[in-house]
Amino acid sequence: MQTLLIILVVVNIVGLAATKLRKKPAVSTEGVSVDSLQTALSRSKNERFALIARFMKGRKDASLIEKNLITAGSMIKPSEFFAINLLCLAIAVLLAIAYLSLKWPNDGSLLTLIKRLGFFAFMAFLGWRGPRMVLQFKADSRRSKLEYQLADALTIISSSLKGGYSFVQGLDMAGKQMEEPIKSEIERVMRLIQLGLDTPKALSQMSERVNSYDYDMTVSATNIQLSVGGNLSQLLEGISNTIRDRIRLRRDVAALTAQGRISGGILFVLPIGIGFFLMGINWEYMSALFTEKGLYLVYLAMAMQAAGFFWIKKLLDFDN
Repeated sequence: MQTLLIILVVVNIVGLAATKLRKKPAVSTEGVSVDSLQTALSRSKNERFALIARFMKGRKDASLIEKNLITAGSMIKPSEFFAINLLCLAIAVLLAIAYLSLKWPNDGSLLTLIKRLGFFAFMAFLGWRGPRMVLQFKADSRRSKLEYQLADALTIISSSLKGGYSFVQGLDMAGKQMEEPIKSEIERVMRLIQLGLDTPKALSQMSERVNSYDYDMTVSATNIQLSVGGNLSQLLEGISNTIRDRIRLRRDVAALTAQGRISGGILFVLPIGIGFFLMGINWEYMSALFTEKGLYLVYLAMAMQAAGFFWIKKLLDFDN
């Protein structure tokens, strides 16, 4: 508990010091995009954990966290997420220490030492990787929703172009008719265009935020067509049909691999269910597994279960 209080006090002191010592930078707007300028200003004004931000600067994992935060539509900064990550790690470590002190006292045996180290490593891994796994899941979920909505948005823009509207007007019309999350992305592009940013740059920034192959393909083709001219309506309609075919193929693959995924889930859950069932009806028979020698078999079974799960998952992974 004392360690947790010390961590919280240090984080608060660093945040207060960064807030008091920050200065308003003189930023030149020449040659800088409006979106990046707004991002730089917001970071310089609202950075709470300057020490953590300096530590994360230039790191590969920091860049991945920032991309996932942007794709997930989160409003927190990478330094704030990293502070939350450190706090979760500290809580997990403290819970592990408290549990080990109460439930698994150190009796000097090798098996007890292995169990203590294994449980401590598992809790530390859960505290460190848990928030990042949640963030990755949110980013992938929002990216999938955006990809499924893209085809309908392109159809609306293509229809508006056929009706005599400009591309920007068609984009605005798609933003008004579509639902979240693509609605907010299109509205952000429209705000940047109204502030004076070029349409190709605004679209490219949207593609970077979404971080999707479908958006990269759409934005690249649209920017080329806007620069060289041509039948943009026909191009967008063709891209929309291609994206729909990709979605249909993705669903077909999911349907064809459903039996394998269900079989893998059953094979993973069945031994665990049988084990709990046997413990309930005949504990004396199952108690032999929880002796010093029996636990080695339990650990071996858990390792084989994990290996089988990841092997089946690998077999069912297909590139889109």
